[in-house]
Amino acid sequence: MTRILIADDIATNLYLLESVLKGNGFEVTAAKNGRDALEIAKKSPPDLIITDILMPVMDGFELCRLWRSDEQLKNIPFVVYTATYTDPKDEQFARKLGADRFLIKPLKPDLLIQEIRAVLEEAKEKDGVAKGTGPEDAAGILQEYNEVLFRKLEKKVMQLEAEIIERKAAQQQREAMIKELEQKNAELARFTYTVSHELRTPLITIQGFAGLIEEEMVNGEKNPELKTHVRRISSAVDTLDTLLSDLLKLSRAGKSINTPKPVDFGSIVEEAVDLYSSVLSRHGIRIDVDPDFPPVNADPARIREVLVNLIENAIKYRGDRPNPVIRIGVDVGGDEPVFFVADNGIGIDPRYLARIFNLFEKLDGKTEGTGIGLAIVQRIIEAHGGRVWAESEGEGKGTTFRFTLPPAGTSTDSNNNA
Repeated sequence: MTRILIADDIATNLYLLESVLKGNGFEVTAAKNGRDALEIAKKSPPDLIITDILMPVMDGFELCRLWRSDEQLKNIPFVVYTATYTDPKDEQFARKLGADRFLIKPLKPDLLIQEIRAVLEEAKEKDGVAKGTGPEDAAGILQEYNEVLFRKLEKKVMQLEAEIIERKAAQQQREAMIKELEQKNAELARFTYTVSHELRTPLITIQGFAGLIEEEMVNGEKNPELKTHVRRISSAVDTLDTLLSDLLKLSRAGKSINTPKPVDFGSIVEEAVDLYSSVLSRHGIRIDVDPDFPPVNADPARIREVLVNLIENAIKYRGDRPNPVIRIGVDVGGDEPVFFVADNGIGIDPRYLARIFNLFEKLDGKTEGTGIGLAIVQRIIEAHGGRVWAESEGEGKGTTFRFTLPPAGTSTDSNNNA
């Protein structure tokens, strides 16, 4: 069986090369550097050696020089199999030192085996005639060796520097993803706690009054408050149904964004206002709408839902103003258009502006609703790639909700899985 000695300082390279060679019927011995390969070869000469160039202790060039100057090894075929960061001068120098082949990694297995068999066949034809005893001009070879090795090391360093930069970027990306995941986990924990708390409240009401009714029925009592108990249970069920319905809307808010398309924002405003026309009229609320709006890239149904929530919020928190007003408009003086829904209602203490988009956050516990509407607004806007925030000068001074959307004609990388 033909014996092949392979030398490479990278374990993966050794394993792959050894697998290919053994799979084609060769006996293989492996070494981690040129010095080990030379020692192994002197003890038990192989039929052929395949070596990398850049290795610790002794590189492939030095191994080739010593190989060709050794009386016992000089006739054995020598193949250089090195990485792609090579230069034509590398091959010229390897040939000058006596290498039979200079192959570039990675080479397809069938082509590699073809080259090896060709080298072995050439060696048989020479019938013991040495490939060479190494160059005679030792000083010249030493200078050329230093130049080639320096050039090769320089390329290797550049490659390693590029790999370090890539790894740092990948590490930063991983750290950012871990941080985001930790934030999501924290949000999930808060969400789970809040939902369980909010759901438990109406359930306790139902359980309590259902128990009273059961006791009264067992005792045969005719309690005049029975209807009140039933009404309270019914109210708690309605609260629970509303809560679950709003939670469902919230879960769909980011996921159900259709591919944004150019739409007329003004027409979306008209649709949202029409839905509340009777409510606005009944409460004597005037609504002012700017005459012109720029087109945007959006899912019309989801943006209408945003406007509906903001209009409903303005109605709910209008307070006891004698002349309540809601204004829907756009500011185009900055870098991007900023849409807004403003009211002259009860306003918000500036300290709480950052909290109002939190799930179940209700600054006024007396008003109806679950406190999910603004969380839905935030999810939809962010799924479109926009931003949303609130402004208020304080209690009694009204509130303005502002948000951005990508202008029509721009590509939007919307987060449909928000």
